[in-house]
Amino acid sequence: MRLLGRLLVLAALLVLVFSVSEAWGEDSQPSWQFRTDAAAAGEYITLNNLANLPPDQVQKFGQALIWSAPPPGQIFTLTREFLTYRLTQMGLTEVLKGIDLPPAIQVRQTGIVLNSEEITQTFRRYVQDQNPWPASELRIQMYPQDEPVLLPDNKYTLEVLPPKGQERLLGDVVLEMVVLKEGRPLKRFKVAAKVTLEQSVVCAARQLPPQTVISAGDVRLSRRDVTSLSQRDIFTAEKQVIGHILAKGLGPQEIITSRHMSHTPLIKRGEEVTVVLDQNGMMITTKGVTREDGFMGRPVRVRNSKSKKEFQAEVVDAKTVKVVL
Repeated sequence: MRLLGRLLVLAALLVLVFSVSEAWGEDSQPSWQFRTDAAAAGEYITLNNLANLPPDQVQKFGQALIWSAPPPGQIFTLTREFLTYRLTQMGLTEVLKGIDLPPAIQVRQTGIVLNSEEITQTFRRYVQDQNPWPASELRIQMYPQDEPVLLPDNKYTLEVLPPKGQERLLGDVVLEMVVLKEGRPLKRFKVAAKVTLEQSVVCAARQLPPQTVISAGDVRLSRRDVTSLSQRDIFTAEKQVIGHILAKGLGPQEIITSRHMSHTPLIKRGEEVTVVLDQNGMMITTKGVTREDGFMGRPVRVRNSKSKKEFQAEVVDAKTVKVVL
């Protein structure tokens, strides 16, 4: 795709240069001196790189593209035959009159490659700033770039363009970055990474069949990948699930979500229960009526059947609650 883009740019500039070259008259033939050694900074070799142009023609023809520039550390050799072909193709035949082109021009790359670590840091910083979760819970795995990003020099700033229509930056994330030079866009390119959300969530400690009343020994907190799960469906504290009944079975280490839970309480509102009062090891029992639905191991409001006073007790089973004095 990048090669196609470069060819389109070259084609557009061919049309531009050809239209300008038609304006030359017989008395205004350019006198250009071509170098035998040249340097190119960036992705393309221009006429400015290859020849000393008169001041009045630098702006007109200096940026005309001759060919793609060599990668960093490499040298391209442009032969006389190739230059003649390219200049003729670009409509600059007038340049060839009275000019002895060198047999070959050696072109080296003087531009710099945008540091991959800077790209990674910019990507990470943006993703961390835009996500509501702490950086410690985000795992970012960068995908390799298709091609290195060439820049003319190190006087630039790198920014991320805000994505459109992407609600959360999780999963496979593609961001467009822009290189700015003196506040103006110099180059744009895309960067991709896999962003996962890892949190400590409640998981099954062992095999749990359906209709299990969850107890403390049935669950544990484990750090897991929850990228594909809704935050509304997961639990981050064991007390959130203790006493609830499972509607679906769970395997060991499986993440417990709201979809696994039964919404049927262990004790329903208005049911009569046995209230066990524990005072320094001395057990006293009485009767009470629940004022709300109750779940195993969790507090429930109870009203004393005799005194009519309300208090909180812990659900022990389907018929018993306990108060520790």
